Amino acid sequence: MRLLRAVNAHQAHGRVGSVVVASAVAREAGLEPGTERYDEAVWRLLVEGALEVDGSVPPGAAARVPFGRAPYLLGPAAIRILYGA
Repeated sequence: MRLLRAVNAHQAHGRVGSVVVASAVAREAGLEPGTERYDEAVWRLLVEGALEVDGSVPPGAAARVPFGRAPYLLGPAAIRILYGA
């Protein structure tokens, strides 16, 4: 939840579909990119639909980036999770 709040506050500002880079604000949420806790946080946000894979990033390029460091899109579920809407 802290990671989602940081992503929203510093990058998405409540705009679904915004391109976000969770690793850029991970420390703000008390997480260190590349750690198990960070990976679990990103996986949870992906599973819940708060983050979505950015389909505009070519798969070959995304595969070369460590997990959780590629750009994502803020998903519609993020608003429901953040604001209970």
